Amino acid sequence: MKQISKLMVLAMLVIFASCQNESAEEQANEEQKAVLNFDKKGNVVSDGEEDEELMFNDESETIRNTGFTFASKSNSVAIDEVYTVIDADRDPFGSQQPASNFWWSETPDGDDYFNAHTYFGAADGENLVFTEYADGTASLTGTTMSGTCTVTLDVWFKDKKTWAEWQAIGGGHKKEGTAGNASNSADMSFYVIDEANSTVIAAGGDCVQEGTFGLTQRPDPNDPNTPNYGSHVGPGGANYDSNIGANGLSTWGWLTDPTTGDHLWLIDFNFRIEVAPDECSDCVGKVDNLTLKWNWHNDYRVRLYQRYENTCYATKIFDGVVGLDDEIDVSGSNSNGTFGRWIYVFVGNCYYTKFRTDCYLNIGPGYKRGVLEVVSGTSTHGGELCEYEPPAHYCWWW
Repeated sequence: MKQISKLMVLAMLVIFASCQNESAEEQANEEQKAVLNFDKKGNVVSDGEEDEELMFNDESETIRNTGFTFASKSNSVAIDEVYTVIDADRDPFGSQQPASNFWWSETPDGDDYFNAHTYFGAADGENLVFTEYADGTASLTGTTMSGTCTVTLDVWFKDKKTWAEWQAIGGGHKKEGTAGNASNSADMSFYVIDEANSTVIAAGGDCVQEGTFGLTQRPDPNDPNTPNYGSHVGPGGANYDSNIGANGLSTWGWLTDPTTGDHLWLIDFNFRIEVAPDECSDCVGKVDNLTLKWNWHNDYRVRLYQRYENTCYATKIFDGVVGLDDEIDVSGSNSNGTFGRWIYVFVGNCYYTKFRTDCYLNIGPGYKRGVLEVVSGTSTHGGELCEYEPPAHYCWWW
């Protein structure tokens, strides 16, 4: 009996050692065999790491509008170019207005144009990102700040046109400021703010008003009694900037009530753009955007949660049915645009697994939890995440 016990212990040690010393190549092969397991009652078999402190309340099932999208990979839109947003220096009014990328009037008629508190600029290490897509759309994402007020932007633009095309539909080019007055209309591209998909979230004591807002183009492009300036992008596009010929964007809008569409506050965007370096970085700060791919042949309802503003209460950031190779693009719902420490994954009605998103783990493309794989992502201070490199001795779970 003692001999049998020794043999059993020895066998367990051999199994444990083989798991700990599994080569990277063997790991990669095994990852492709990951399955979604169920118990006898049909419930999902979790990773066994459910967070017992996570609590759900009446607000937990309300999706925080983080700008997530969900689409089959085959329908993903190609990116033309990604730009880093640079605050405009507000020339020729640089001595009266601070360098900024966003203006939010505190008065109904916008007569506080020289009030420094109405201007927002890039937070330390958290520049806005402007992206142009092959289908004639563009997006502006990230955070901008004024005092303790943090504004999280998920702004979309549509219907890209050349100057000739823009003129043909009655569009004009609003030239003002140093760079704007020196710009050439023929060098510009023109968009219109896509109010159906744009969201602005404000949080913090210095905000004129906290909450979630819609955004629409100003002047109204559909009103024949007002000019149609749209959103222009190109050399000298940051109207109020001293860098003549530098690429930039200017546009004007209203923050709106997301329910009624009523106009609430006047806003402007005015900033330079520079092509973002084609680089990646380790996870630094907090993860704020992730694209996850569903590596399983059956369709299932998947829900993603994070902790609301890092409290113990869950808040939903995605809810949808996904199938093989479908991708989920999701952004953090905290006021600074991050997920906090974890993203929790539920499949069907059951907890499945969680992704650590506070950069304690150097998460990146290729990192897997069960049948979900990170395709891409960004962190607040590191930008685009580099490919994940697993430790030399690591065991995967399914």
